[in-house]
Amino acid sequence: MTEQAEHAATATDRDTEQREFLGKYWNSLMTGDMETFATLVDDHCVVHYPGNHFLSGDHVGKAAILDLYSKLYRIGIEQGTFIGEFHDAVTSDDHACALIKYTMELGHNQRITGEAIGVFHIENGKMVEYWLLERDQKMINDVVALSGQATLSGGGKKALALSALRHPGAVIRTARRVVRQKRGTNKKML
Repeated sequence: MTEQAEHAATATDRDTEQREFLGKYWNSLMTGDMETFATLVDDHCVVHYPGNHFLSGDHVGKAAILDLYSKLYRIGIEQGTFIGEFHDAVTSDDHACALIKYTMELGHNQRITGEAIGVFHIENGKMVEYWLLERDQKMINDVVALSGQATLSGGGKKALALSALRHPGAVIRTARRVVRQKRGTNKKML
């Protein structure tokens, strides 16, 4: 086998490994299988979670990352308010990028769609660093402000109403997004 053929075979194997990792990662998150998810996270992993809300920031170490993802699962997926689709991936020797499309169900037949890209640094089958890039980060900030902590504290109507009173701008921006999507004109990123 020539050196060029060996390199091509190695690249194909690495691409397969990266895509298998992404499949396990996505499936464990969508099903809430934190046991499997934990096996994919390096002990010293760093997750850079974007935004301007209580979950934003750099989460360092396996315990902190499992706590973050458990909260994300409880806020969206477990409630049936986040419906995600693993759309596609691009890989290299050390990194994998996943394109995600999703719908957030807001209640009363109201929904918002969105897209995000996750960039993974993977070593030995484990995530050692992760960056999330949202297409519309302000939308995520608004939705988390309106329902995130209220959902984690039990999600009663009173808690959700108090969140709406504390964040009137988020209510208005979210209502505008819903209207634009219904009209088919939600191209604007706030």
